[in-house]
Amino acid sequence: MNMTSEEKRRIAYCRIAVIGTIEFIDSIKAELKQLGFESIQIISPSDEMPMPGKVDIIAENVNEGSSCRSKDAIIPLILPFDFVSGAGAIVVMPGEGRDLLNKPNLRQWAANYMVGYCAFWNVEGCNWLRDSLPVIRNGVTSNAALKIAAHICARIVANIAVGREVKHFPRFYLCKNLE
Repeated sequence: MNMTSEEKRRIAYCRIAVIGTIEFIDSIKAELKQLGFESIQIISPSDEMPMPGKVDIIAENVNEGSSCRSKDAIIPLILPFDFVSGAGAIVVMPGEGRDLLNKPNLRQWAANYMVGYCAFWNVEGCNWLRDSLPVIRNGVTSNAALKIAAHICARIVANIAVGREVKHFPRFYLCKNLE
């Protein structure tokens, strides 16, 4: 991703939260640092922060020392998903769709939602996700999908930081594993 010096400067002052599982920490940190994000805070349930659903961590770019509170709804949230055969992400902008964070199994809900959305709108290239539903239900994960999800999230974060348009809920990002 080529960025101007002005866009790189804007990244330094952006606050965005990426919500995910503990397995995402190393991948998301590496991707964000590669794009120029320097102040990345990892928040875990042990930090006495209310966490949405069954989420283990929130990685947040914070440059003013304040802590992210998902219920505050003041910063964009990015929800990455390992869908085994690929990855996906949902962006929740401030004031929108925060109730989906309370889904009991957010990963499974997101996979079913995306499959239904693709079927309803006749979106091509989603069959791999439909075919992955049984293994997602069984809790199977994939390191390749985790890395793709981190890459998708980092690109979304950079686009938000520099003011580019991003798809946000009810729309989403989806990418099959590159083989």
